[in-house]
Amino acid sequence: MSSIIGGLFNFSDKLQMESLTQRNRRNEVITANIANAETPGFRAFGYDFEKQLQDLSKTNESIAVKVSDPRHMRNNFTKADGSILPEVYVRPTESVDEDGNTVDMDLEMEQLAQNQILFKTAVETLNRKIGTLKYAINGGR
Repeated sequence: MSSIIGGLFNFSDKLQMESLTQRNRRNEVITANIANAETPGFRAFGYDFEKQLQDLSKTNESIAVKVSDPRHMRNNFTKADGSILPEVYVRPTESVDEDGNTVDMDLEMEQLAQNQILFKTAVETLNRKIGTLKYAINGGR
């Protein structure tokens, strides 16, 4: 059953789905930064995945990778199943409060808003694809 459903989505759709997963993880990192804005000594975290997603989009999907376990690496930034492996890191910053906290609320809110807009855009793109499939399944009705 999953192979039938999997055949309905192309490589671009799968990239959109992966971007949703990664944007959700970024949202968790940003909200953790916001929640710790008043915590003395807290260092703000970052989560970047766009470069890895772009590199993945440039790969040739027609090259089959034979692996014995889905956790095997396709390259240095993806697993064999195509999911990317970004890391949470301590974001370098020049401004540190007197208490050692590096969270910049303006930056965090900006990044949160941008992430939410891009998340909603990816959801809308996938919803349109699903709508097209429903239309075809219902015979154009």
